[in-house]
Amino acid sequence: MAMNGETKTKAKSNLSKRGSKALTPFSPYIDAVNQAKSCQWSPSNEEGFFLMATAESVLSFDLVHEKIRTCREVPATVGLYGNFRGGDRLRSAIAKMMERTFMGVEVNSAHICISSGVTAVLDLFFFATCDPGDGCLIPAPYFPAFDNDMSIRNEVQPIPVQPADTHTYIPTAEEMEKAVVEAAKRGVKPRVLLITNPGNPLGTLYPEATLKELLLWAVNRGLHVLSDEIYANSKFGSSPDEFISMEKVAQNAVLENLLSAELVAEFVHTAYGMSKDFGMNGFRVGSLHTRSKDLLNFWQNMGMFAAVSNDTQHALAVMLEDENFVDSYVSENKRRLKKSYELLTTNFKTANLHFMSACAAMFCWLDLRSVLAESTFKAESELWKEILEECHIVLTPGEACHYGEPGFFRVCYASMPPNQLQVACDRLTAFIEKKRRKRKAANIS
Repeated sequence: MAMNGETKTKAKSNLSKRGSKALTPFSPYIDAVNQAKSCQWSPSNEEGFFLMATAESVLSFDLVHEKIRTCREVPATVGLYGNFRGGDRLRSAIAKMMERTFMGVEVNSAHICISSGVTAVLDLFFFATCDPGDGCLIPAPYFPAFDNDMSIRNEVQPIPVQPADTHTYIPTAEEMEKAVVEAAKRGVKPRVLLITNPGNPLGTLYPEATLKELLLWAVNRGLHVLSDEIYANSKFGSSPDEFISMEKVAQNAVLENLLSAELVAEFVHTAYGMSKDFGMNGFRVGSLHTRSKDLLNFWQNMGMFAAVSNDTQHALAVMLEDENFVDSYVSENKRRLKKSYELLTTNFKTANLHFMSACAAMFCWLDLRSVLAESTFKAESELWKEILEECHIVLTPGEACHYGEPGFFRVCYASMPPNQLQVACDRLTAFIEKKRRKRKAANIS
């Protein structure tokens, strides 16, 4: 089965300019992902592929599946139009779940907007806060699909910020300010700072002090701060820092008289969804927490373009209202994430592969610089293809994450059960060892 990461589009299109622009795939390796999905590895298909480039967890969906089947009663009201900002019952259930499990502040359901996945949430958010040509600051490396989320319809320019600290990848306000100055030289005006915490692709947490520094800098500069906390309930390991929501950081800033409550309400927002912590990608449910009256009113009108079906909303509300289920699920999911992470990293350590220690989400940032033919993104791409063709493993290359140095790859270890993950690890580590032997032999000769 021949595969590569290249996608060809028609030279000429009868669509509009914006429609033609949307023909370009949102991911440079989407062909490999789609083809791998159609031929995945199993004990009966040993020539199949391991899809480790998709932020999708299968580890605990058996628990959700069992529960959601009991929540599928269908009240007559599901056939009627509802609130396009999200039904009252689901908004209330999400608000209570967020407040209890990770946000650490009082969450008013009136401040929740619901749309068909966080992708839709981001699309609507950027439509509301930015004009075409405006920019969004994002610490790199970052989730590759963010580019598509902001640019495909809204023409917002991503501004990757490369932190100088390559041990933690933690950016500073000074680095953000420098990125603003450089963007201005290109005629791009930043309007948003997008933070992902816990991080994708790193699986790490932002220290509270850093979040506070970035929050104060951004709000005082008149930037919207959007905190993507979609992995907030997936912290499974120990780390120097505990997870803290940007909403809590903002509340503390108000209590310390560093920001006004009015500024926080206007400029601080949090995205969350059911796709990652709960493994429910296909249900397409995302939410935005905001106190901005303008954004809330905007969603009341524009939310109809990305509304979630009333049937799905009802079932999820019933599930989330069962706090005992939510608590037991979150605890068990963390246990399973930790088990798979330890399986992966134990194999990497045994093979003397370097990686960044993670404590949350479902990613490992793998350093394969030692087996690059040369320190270029072309060599990174060639290595990615070799791993695809020889190991039948699809990884996310660091260049797609806008990282500035070649040779890094994002590995999603929750996209398969542990027994399959072990096979994938065996293939990848054997491949790396073979590359090392060839390099050693070439140097000797």
